[in-house]
Amino acid sequence: MDTIEEDKKRISASTLKMKAAYADHLDTIQRRITIEMVELKKTLKQKDIKIIKQYRSTESLTVDYSTRGYEHKMTLLWSKVKVDITLILTEYMHVDITASR
Repeated sequence: MDTIEEDKKRISASTLKMKAAYADHLDTIQRRITIEMVELKKTLKQKDIKIIKQYRSTESLTVDYSTRGYEHKMTLLWSKVKVDITLILTEYMHVDITASR
């Protein structure tokens, strides 16, 4: 969400002729992400999974969470997170990143 918001600011400050259309498209994506986040939070609650704490470093995101009374830790490298987010956003934007250039 932060990245999309930053892109919207850059588009708004640019001299692009179609910047309103691009910003509107990003608004639509943000609304879709918000809906999916609400659904994800509902699913976590239904499965009794609680996020205890998140830690961000330059290399990774670490999350402490509990489920069924047991505490766990998960660490995701930012490089992996970036790939996953890129794939999700290209799906939202209906962009085929496998097409050769």
